[in-house]
Amino acid sequence: MEDTKDKKKRRKILFRNIFLVLFLILYIPSFVSWIYGNNVNTEFIREGEIESSINTIAYIIRNEIVINSPAEGKCIKEKSEGEKVSVNSRIATIVDNTSLELLNDLRNLDLKIIEAKRKESEKSNLFSRDLTKIEKMIDDKLIDIVDCMNQNNFSQIKSIKDEVDELILKQATIIGGYGEGSSHIQSLEIERDGLQSRIMGNTVDIISKYAGTVSYVVDGYENMMTEDMIDKLTVEDLENIKISERQKNHDDLTVYANTPILKIIKDIDYHILFTLDKKDAVDFNIGDKVEVRINDINKIVDGIISYISEEMSGEYIISVNVDRSLKETTSLRKINIDLIKERYSGFVVPLESLVNVNEKDMTAQIVIVRANRARFVPVVIKGRDEKFAVIENMEEETSLGWKVQRYLPYVLNPKNIEEGQMIE
Repeated sequence: MEDTKDKKKRRKILFRNIFLVLFLILYIPSFVSWIYGNNVNTEFIREGEIESSINTIAYIIRNEIVINSPAEGKCIKEKSEGEKVSVNSRIATIVDNTSLELLNDLRNLDLKIIEAKRKESEKSNLFSRDLTKIEKMIDDKLIDIVDCMNQNNFSQIKSIKDEVDELILKQATIIGGYGEGSSHIQSLEIERDGLQSRIMGNTVDIISKYAGTVSYVVDGYENMMTEDMIDKLTVEDLENIKISERQKNHDDLTVYANTPILKIIKDIDYHILFTLDKKDAVDFNIGDKVEVRINDINKIVDGIISYISEEMSGEYIISVNVDRSLKETTSLRKINIDLIKERYSGFVVPLESLVNVNEKDMTAQIVIVRANRARFVPVVIKGRDEKFAVIENMEEETSLGWKVQRYLPYVLNPKNIEEGQMIE
């Protein structure tokens, strides 16, 4: 009996052990996959750009010549803001207040002429159709007369001639009406010419003595913000520059005698002036090539550092010489810029996705996913900021194994990930 009980007990233990082994074989891989596979966050590799830059307020210095208005009145612009002008070209015309009402009359007269010409055009099309129809009817009647003569039917000839005379009279009436419309337009044009002569007698043209770029924004800093003043300006001078709304409003066409109306910007290059703290200024030297993003116009311009001042209470004044986007900046004095120290483009990934980072060689590894398996790929770090890095493949490695490419999935946080591990 005891042997039988022992056998049954051993058999139960054996079955239990077999079940436990089978359970572990089946469950543990699923558990590992759940912990390290399905729970792994991935993203697709994308191309982009990162930069290291300093945002600051800056000021534009140009070679500017201010032109005063010769009279009081309204300014009629011949050249638009930022447009280039040549020597002896007309920039604008000043119309005095006496002529303002005449200008309104002239505008109304022009509208009348336009409307009269529109109606005349409509009548012309209509009359043209009527005249064509009448001419055809006359031709038909003349053919009828010839037929009557051939048939010796002289009694019908007189009545047909009367019909032809009526058609000719109708034709003359239409042509006469058309002529009346043309005469009306001519009288309006004569009246307009008279008004224009009266207006021209009360206007003054502003003629450019210089070649350059025109701007109607005169802010009062044209004599202070000049190239020969750069090394004399202080941090306080720049901080005290105030641009009022009136100075910004270059669409206001009211002008007064002997007051600034516009300015001519000579040359195509200009200077962007700004201040930097000592910790930022030490990264720059005269002659360095830099990129400046002018946020007011959302454009990046290349420039060269042309001036760095002595230290002023922990700050430095720096000037960058540029020769692009003059047209877009003519109305600006105070601007917001990003001084770009470094800019990199390529495959952009979070810093936390890189492992085995070598700070000296600027290399690392990223875990990509191919066929649901984790693959460690060596990469070069081209550049980085506080959160992201721009990477590229190691040239000597791409021919030997896996490589990074656009839209390839990679592991965001590769902690505890092993080569070949399944990633679902």
